[in-house]
Amino acid sequence: MAHASTVQPINGMPDRVKQIAESENFPLEKIDEFVVFIQNEPYITSAGLQCKMLQTYKAGKFAVQALMPSKEEYALLRRMMGLKDEEPLVVMRGEVWVEGLDRPFVDYGTTTPKNLKGFVRFSDYPLEMATRRATNRAMRLATATGMCSVDEIQAGTGSGSGIAPNGSIGETHDAATPNQIDLIKNLGRSSLLTDTERKRLETQIRDGLGKRQASELIDKIKARLDLRRKADVQPVAA
Repeated sequence: MAHASTVQPINGMPDRVKQIAESENFPLEKIDEFVVFIQNEPYITSAGLQCKMLQTYKAGKFAVQALMPSKEEYALLRRMMGLKDEEPLVVMRGEVWVEGLDRPFVDYGTTTPKNLKGFVRFSDYPLEMATRRATNRAMRLATATGMCSVDEIQAGTGSGSGIAPNGSIGETHDAATPNQIDLIKNLGRSSLLTDTERKRLETQIRDGLGKRQASELIDKIKARLDLRRKADVQPVAA
C-alpha cells in the first residue's frame, strides 16, 4: 500500500504542489485550504472551487444553488444506481447560473448508507452532504476542474488506494495542517453553534485530526452554519 503524500510547509513545498498552485492560480499561502493531497493525489476543496468560480466569472456574475430533483430525476437515479425500494437515497440537484448563459451547469449529488459512512455518516447529515456534492460537481463543470472534489472520496471503496472501506483514511494519513486547525477554531467561534457543539470541536482538535478528517469537518461546519443563516433562527442544543 502506498503511503500518503506529505504536504510540506510553504517554504519546503514539493514541486508538484507548486505546479498545481500555479496551474490553478491558487496563492501558495492558501494551497492547504484549496487542495488536499491524499495518497499522492490532489483533491480540490469547496473553498478551492469557490475561488475558481470567482476567478472564472467574477463576483456577482454567477449563482450557485441546490434544488430538490424532480420525481422523474429521482426515479431515474435510483434505477441507475441499482437501489432496492427499501434502500434510502438522498439526491440534490446542483446548478450554477452564469450571467450571459441561457442554461445552467447541472450535476447531482447523492448520499446513501453505502457512499456516506466515513467521518460524516449517512445517519448524521445526508441532505447537507448531498447538497455539498451537488454544488461542488456543478462548480467543477462550470470551471472545467479536472481534480475530483474532496467530498467524493467517501464514495470509494478504497481498493488499493489507502482509503479504508468505510471511506476514511487509514493510519497513513497526514496530520491536519495549521491552517485547517485555525479555520476550524475560527468557525467554532460562531454564535450560531451551541456550547455543546463548540466543546465537541475543542475535543476533536485536542484528540487530533487527520488532514482528510479536518477537511470534512470544515465542510460539515460550513454546511451547518449556512443552513442556520438561511433559516435565521437560533440553534437548538445538540
